[in-house]
Amino acid sequence: MKYIDSFYLNGFRGFKDFKLSNLKEINVIVGDNNTGKTSLLEAIHVLEYPGEIGHYIKVCRKREGLNKISPYSIFINSISKDDAMVKKISIEGNIKKKNVGCFIEGEILKVIKSDTENEEIEAFEGILAYKKDNGEFNQVKNKLYIDEETDRVKISNRNSFSPVNMIRVMPFDHIDKEIISTVIKSGRKQEIIEVLKIFDPDITGFETIKEDCNVKIYIQHKKTGLLPLSAYGDGLKKVFYLSSVIINAKGGVLLIDEVETAIHYSALEGVFKWFIKASNKYEVQIFFTTHSLEALDVLLECSMNYKGKKYLEDSINIITLRKGDTYFDTKVRILNGYKAFQVREDFNMELRG
Repeated sequence: MKYIDSFYLNGFRGFKDFKLSNLKEINVIVGDNNTGKTSLLEAIHVLEYPGEIGHYIKVCRKREGLNKISPYSIFINSISKDDAMVKKISIEGNIKKKNVGCFIEGEILKVIKSDTENEEIEAFEGILAYKKDNGEFNQVKNKLYIDEETDRVKISNRNSFSPVNMIRVMPFDHIDKEIISTVIKSGRKQEIIEVLKIFDPDITGFETIKEDCNVKIYIQHKKTGLLPLSAYGDGLKKVFYLSSVIINAKGGVLLIDEVETAIHYSALEGVFKWFIKASNKYEVQIFFTTHSLEALDVLLECSMNYKGKKYLEDSINIITLRKGDTYFDTKVRILNGYKAFQVREDFNMELRG
C-alpha cells in the first residue's frame, strides 16, 4: 500500500529544494555517510503531526539516543546552516492524495536571560504553520518561541491533525517491550504470532516472563519447546521486533534506519522475504536506509525470486543520495527495483552513491 506519493524538503538540515516523486510501497534509501539518509527519514516523520513543534523536536531528538541535549539545540541543529537572517523550513508531502505540510519561519535572536539583568541567551522566534489539504500554509499559524532555557516542549499529538500513522525504528533500538506491551494490551498478541509464523511455521506462541526484575521473551516452538528469544539467531530476533512494529504501523508508514543492523548476512534472505509478506499483509508503506550493498542485493534477488519482475517495477524504489560540491547540493537518483536489479546483475554497478 502506498500513502506518501511525493515529498518536498527545503531548509531542513542539509537539504535545499529537494524533491522525491513516484514513491512506492518499499523505498530503499542508500548513499555514503553524511548524505542525508537519516535526515530524510526524520523529515518524513515530521509529517505525522505537521502542526506540532513538540512532535518536531521529538522526531529530531531520536537520533541522539540517550544523549541529553536541550530542545533548543535539537531545534537549531535541524535548520540549514546558511547566512539568511530569516530561517525557513518547508516539509511537504502528497499523502493519501492530499497535499499536507509543515512550514517554520523565524529569526535567531539574542534575548535577556530570565533571571538576570543583562546576561544574553539565544532564542528562535517565529511561526509554525501547517496545511492539511490542498490549501496554502496560511490556513493555520502558531507563534513559535524557544530559547536556550527551554527545558521541555509540550507534545499534544492527541488533539492534532495527523494525515497518516507513522512508526520509526533507529539502528540502536533493540526489543522495545513497550511496543510489544501495547500490542498485547490491545488484544493483538495473536497477530504477532501469526506474523512470526510467516518466518517460521513451527512457532506456536510466545510469553513474556519476569526474571530478576527484567521481562524476558520466550518463544514457544513445536520442535524446541519454550526457549528464550536470546537462544535464537539474528533473523528471528529482528523479525520478532519488527513484527510488533509492523502491527503498530498497520495501514500507515514504517521508517527504518539501517535495516540490516543486528542481522547476520546468512539471515538476510529469510528476513527480507518475511518483511515483504508482512508489509503486504498489514498494508504498510516502507522507507528504510541501508549502508550494506549485500543487504540491497539480497532484497532485490529475493524480491525477484519471490514476486517477479512486475513487483520489482511497481513496488520497489532504490533512492540513491549523493552530496554535490556544496553542503546544500544533494543529488538524487531513483531506480525502480527491476532496473536496479538489472544494473547489479548485468553490470555490477554501485547503487549506493
